[in-house]
Amino acid sequence: MRIGFLAVLLFAVCGAPLPAATQQKNDEPEKVLQRLFEASDIEEEWFTQAFLDQVPVAQVSAIVSDLEQRFGSFESVAGAGESFTISLEEAEVPTRLALDSEGRIAGLFIEPPIAAGTLLSDQIQHIATLPGETAVFVTRNGEPEAEHNPDEPLAVGSAAKLAILKAVADAVGAGDLQWDQVVPLKPEWRSLPTGILQDWPEGSPLTLSTLAGLMISMSDNAATDALIDLVGSDSVTAETPRNAPFPTTAELFKLKAKDNANLRQAWIEGDEAARRDVLNELASRPLPEASKMETDPSIEVEWFLSADELCTLIAELADLPAFRINPGLAEAANWQQIAYKGGSEAGVLNFTTWLTDGEDAYCVSATWNNAVSNLDMSQLVSRYRAILRILREGD
Repeated sequence: MRIGFLAVLLFAVCGAPLPAATQQKNDEPEKVLQRLFEASDIEEEWFTQAFLDQVPVAQVSAIVSDLEQRFGSFESVAGAGESFTISLEEAEVPTRLALDSEGRIAGLFIEPPIAAGTLLSDQIQHIATLPGETAVFVTRNGEPEAEHNPDEPLAVGSAAKLAILKAVADAVGAGDLQWDQVVPLKPEWRSLPTGILQDWPEGSPLTLSTLAGLMISMSDNAATDALIDLVGSDSVTAETPRNAPFPTTAELFKLKAKDNANLRQAWIEGDEAARRDVLNELASRPLPEASKMETDPSIEVEWFLSADELCTLIAELADLPAFRINPGLAEAANWQQIAYKGGSEAGVLNFTTWLTDGEDAYCVSATWNNAVSNLDMSQLVSRYRAILRILREGD
């Protein structure tokens, strides 16, 4: 999934860890961060050249301005070492900072903001007022803790891949498949990104465990379609009959292509039999180019699950190794174990997380749909992270 500016890593070397902090010659780190938010202009001389080679000052200015527009003006900053929390009027922004010996910024990592507030009810009420349709379900040890439309089926994007994983796990449990089973990458499994397998050579050997790990951790679409093929579409449909017939990611891309508007409408209006006819027609059509995809929300062509269903699925699957790779929006250091899957596309956003602190197990699933406009992801991300923090600290 993509989270826009919230996923920006402002590193001196893109993708590298923060440079080791050194003794500052001039300003303290707190003052450096405060200056970023309070100065009328951000100056190049505040950064190392290595940082500026990767991230121009204009980009830093845009991110700081965006944060203040969304969450209010700067109030304070606190922290130590390289870990700090910037407090805005309506959110806290966890931030990591590294300075060189001259006090210049050598590395900066701005994490997704956490909305202010200490009550679950307040966070859920804010989510409920977002434009469009929303649902939230929070459970503790399998029992409802807080909720808003938990039984309402909404478009959830790649979070529906939990149903695919459940079908595969059941097949492994029955002895029909094995996690260490090796399969060659087939051309008919190729899909469009997200993921990496669409670029791998045909015939590359892959285990089912590898496919599951790629599908869950980076939402790899080719891995997803491989697992649907291996376990059988009917087995996935059995996990979520509402989505019969369960389309592959490649089929959904084809349905959302501009050139296939007639088939898309037939899918929207059709019953299960009519939709199977649509899939048969799509089989001979090529994957669309990115430029030929619809950019406006088309949430009628989607996978639909309720927040309750997603919590049930992820709780049953949480111990699988596929979830040990990407913790999502939760802080891994704060929890003993995390299982996460999300989904996003135009007009659709979902986060589903199962977590345990060793004593209690929680699930938090939140979905937001808007059929007429794209979503400001930060509005749900900040509230979702606040819910996770409240659960960790105790409501």
